[in-house]
Amino acid sequence: VRMIRLFSLSVVFLVVFRAQSGINTYLTRLDGTSTLTQSNGTIRFHPKKRDASYWKHKSDELLKDYRRTDSIEYYSDYGVALIMLGEYQKAKTVFLRIEKKIPDLYQTASNLGTLYELDGKADSALYWIKKSVRINPNSHEGSEWIHIRILEFKLNKHKDYHRSVLQLNFGREAKPSNPQHYDLRKLESHLSHQLQERINFIEAPDPIVANMLFDYGNIIAQEATVEHARSIYKEAERYGYTGELLAVRM
Repeated sequence: VRMIRLFSLSVVFLVVFRAQSGINTYLTRLDGTSTLTQSNGTIRFHPKKRDASYWKHKSDELLKDYRRTDSIEYYSDYGVALIMLGEYQKAKTVFLRIEKKIPDLYQTASNLGTLYELDGKADSALYWIKKSVRINPNSHEGSEWIHIRILEFKLNKHKDYHRSVLQLNFGREAKPSNPQHYDLRKLESHLSHQLQERINFIEAPDPIVANMLFDYGNIIAQEATVEHARSIYKEAERYGYTGELLAVRM
C-alpha cells in the first residue's frame, strides 16, 4: 500500500468520554430522567500534537523518494509533510504542480482547499473543496458539506456569529430542540469529524469553532446527557462563544 493511502491531512484529535471501567454514574437526559452510564459527563478534546522533528525527517525522506522514483504518490505525501510543518506556501506549490501534471486527483483538490483556507483565501478554498467533493462525494465520511458552509460563511459580508454558521436550527428556547427533524446521530458524527480536523490547526479563541461547538453541544444535549452537553458548551465558551442563549442552556 502506497504511503499516499496512509497519510492524510485529516489528522484527528480524540473526543473522549472520560470513563472508569466498572464505575457507573447517574447522569441526566434532557427530559429530566436519569440514565446510568460509565461516563462522568465530561467530553474532552485532545488535539494531536505535531512532532516537528518527525515531520522534518519524513519530509526529507519523501523528497528523496520522489526524486529517486518520480512517483507522484511520494510527492503528494511530501506536500502533506510540509503542511504538518506549517510550510503552507511550499506545500501549495507542490499540489499545484501535481494538479498541472495529473488533474482531478481528490487528495490534491482537498489539500489545496485546506491550504487556501489556512492562507485566508476563502474563495479559492471554496473552489477546491467543492471540486474535491465532486470527485469524491463520500470524502471525510460525507461531512464536507460542513466545510463548504464554513467557507460560504467566511465569504458572507454580513456575518452573525450568534446564528449557526452551518445554518442549523436547534430552537431558541432554554432546551435545545430539533424542529427540522435532523438525523441527530448522523449530524453528530459529521460535526465531530469536522471539529476533529479543525481543532488540530486552530487554537482558542476562534468564533467559527466556537459556533460549531455550540451546535455540537445542542446535539449532545439531545443525543447524550445534559452533563455532556454542558462540557461542550463550556468548550464553546472557551473558544469565544457568548450570548444569552448559551448562558440559558448552560
